[in-house]
Amino acid sequence: MANKKQEKPGQVNTEGGAYTGGGEFTGRDKNVTVSIGGNVSGNMVIGDGNTIHSGGTTNIQNIFAPVYEAIQQAGLPALEQEDLTAEVKEIETAIIQDEIDESWLTRRLRSLKKMAPEIGEVALAALAGPGPAVGAIVKKVAEKVKAEG
Repeated sequence: MANKKQEKPGQVNTEGGAYTGGGEFTGRDKNVTVSIGGNVSGNMVIGDGNTIHSGGTTNIQNIFAPVYEAIQQAGLPALEQEDLTAEVKEIETAIIQDEIDESWLTRRLRSLKKMAPEIGEVALAALAGPGPAVGAIVKKVAEKVKAEG
């Protein structure tokens, strides 16, 4: 009988050759990028190695819910409420679509803070708060604008 080495569980011995019959063979770590088009919902985790985004659009909408509520309860004239709502919607849409330009977001958050300081504070607290719902860039910008006083 041939002298056969004892293999440990989870170990693969290719005896000098690795034949996959087509496809790919990865000996160790492999980075994979997956892009999904269209609407995605449900429980999922998407990560870039450093940041994990969980729950997709629903989580972002949950973050902005207190901001919209604060706009409605602020007792502002209807036109100001519409302007603030539109401003917040543009920020929310950019975050959902992952089209974040750091300087654009900084200007928008500063503008929101100047238009209605109390609404701006609610938005900054939501974006800079704990949890993985928004990416690192959004958190960084929100924290920077919040610290500007």
